[in-house]
Amino acid sequence: MPGMRITGEKRSRRQPTAGSGGPGVPALPCGQAVERYLAEVTARLPGPVKAHSGIVAELRSGLHDATDSHQSAGLPPTEAVVAAIREFGDPGLVADGFLPEIAASHARRVAIVLLVSGPLVGLLWLATAVASHPAIRIAAFWQWTTLPAGLGAGIQLVAVAVAVTASAGAAGIAVTGRLSRWLPARPRRAPLAAAIAGFGAVGADGLGLVLLAAELAAAPGRLSPLPAAAAAAASVARLLIAKRAAYRCLAMRVGLTRQ
Repeated sequence: MPGMRITGEKRSRRQPTAGSGGPGVPALPCGQAVERYLAEVTARLPGPVKAHSGIVAELRSGLHDATDSHQSAGLPPTEAVVAAIREFGDPGLVADGFLPEIAASHARRVAIVLLVSGPLVGLLWLATAVASHPAIRIAAFWQWTTLPAGLGAGIQLVAVAVAVTASAGAAGIAVTGRLSRWLPARPRRAPLAAAIAGFGAVGADGLGLVLLAAELAAAPGRLSPLPAAAAAAASVARLLIAKRAAYRCLAMRVGLTRQ
């Protein structure tokens, strides 16, 4: 049961809720027992509580289905709920069963966010370069002839970090999509790829901010203030988001390793 989607033929049946009345429907203590069990499972799931609403809803539905089945077999409502909870097992083991699914979903979201935000931030930096260096030739970065040598080398390092981010992000999306059907089951692959993409984004944005600071120190009047400020703000925000996401992906990968 853990790690698998819970289905049942009785989902359309009215679910027992705390404090509800009527024949065959548990009273308040039974509803509280179910919610307490779900709270124990949720507390062991990584990430924000809102991200687990679907899992909790399926567990709740499965518990109600199991309770209905035990009541149909002749157990009183209270005993039926206890039997259903025992069937599901230890909350920690149930939560562990959902870790691969949660890790894959989180890794995919991280990869998509990084791949979508990267070009937007890059355009801001490109606008800054064009506005600050009017004679710059719009071509491949290694053909920019008007930039100082140090700045040109820094931009090449940024390009390497961007390439790492894009490659790892694309891999994270691939291994959590249709390609995963033909790949060996390795749940740690997706969070690792997303973590690499996150740290790559941290490197790219961090280097961009370092280059900006160096330019401000060397020739503060050469930079166009508005594009530079917008690019710096976008990079700071993306850096913080990417760093947090990368560490969370690594933590999820460690959790999968311990299983």
